[in-house]
Amino acid sequence: MLVLSYAWHFAHFTPERAAQSVGWYLGFSALVMAFPFLFRRQFENRVIPWASAALALPLHYFIIHGAIKSAAPEFAYMGLVPAALAVPCLLGLLRLARPPAAEAKAREAQLALFGAAALFFITLIIPIQFDRQWITIGWALEGAALLWLFHRVPHPGLRAVGVALLATAFARLALNPWVYTGYGRTGIPIWNWYLYAYGIVTACLISGGWLLSPPRDRVTGLPAPPLLYTLGAVLAFLLLNIEIADSFSPQAERLTFRLSASFGQDMTYSLAWALFAFGLLAIGFRLKNAPTRYAGMALLIVTLLKLFLHDVWRLGGMFRIGSLYGLAVVLLVVSLIYQRFLSAESARKT
Repeated sequence: MLVLSYAWHFAHFTPERAAQSVGWYLGFSALVMAFPFLFRRQFENRVIPWASAALALPLHYFIIHGAIKSAAPEFAYMGLVPAALAVPCLLGLLRLARPPAAEAKAREAQLALFGAAALFFITLIIPIQFDRQWITIGWALEGAALLWLFHRVPHPGLRAVGVALLATAFARLALNPWVYTGYGRTGIPIWNWYLYAYGIVTACLISGGWLLSPPRDRVTGLPAPPLLYTLGAVLAFLLLNIEIADSFSPQAERLTFRLSASFGQDMTYSLAWALFAFGLLAIGFRLKNAPTRYAGMALLIVTLLKLFLHDVWRLGGMFRIGSLYGLAVVLLVVSLIYQRFLSAESARKT
């Protein structure tokens, strides 16, 4: 049914047929969703019929959304579409939550499937209202929501899919240069679509790492929180640089990353990197996490090298000397703080 719906949609759909098309898509989905409920006794210890039922609406959603969008491009409340589609998934979840006759493992899988389907639509309500990267934001929110659901329904599939969605959202924003070069400069410093897109995904990655607390933190035998925290930190650092580039790029050009474009831009990069490095150091000290401290120190060293070898040499003689003295003071303060922390930590261990 899914292949038939997509094949017909891409071959024959027209905006004039939108109502009829959406009706057929919803009808197919309702038929598949109702099937295991109508024969619940026969399927109460199965998983595949319930998986088909739970995935019917989410897998049809993209052509439903496309049909409505093409028929009513000016409709300003597209978030109502996933809100409406979440209702049957929630009703199915409530029906399954009644006193069970199924085996514990099968019932856990059924609850996980319908809970994930409901969360899929609920997490789409907000990002669907955004103009750009709403699919990526939706995947990130869904990933974090699945990890939250994993605490209530400890099905390992929820954890695996949640981590995979978060990693995919990171890849779509961090590993695809077109995302930040294809749209052009926003013209609005800081409060732009980069902030909500990259910021929401970063928050979801960090929240996902926090939700996967031990001992149920491993995916395929590897601990997931360090990966999610690292991806979140990388994405936050990328957002920092994108906002600086967006603020300094010429209005008529695409967003570009430039060093040596102007002294103000160079110093903005250096100061932002230094603040980010101090933030990592503070988090590492607070949480007693060595990798975070090492990352902060590494970024601080890179920043200082950039200042010493690139930025300072563009200044005049007296300003250059003053900057070098300032760098020496910063290095001295950092070394004293680091030494004091390590001494206190060693004293506690002994």
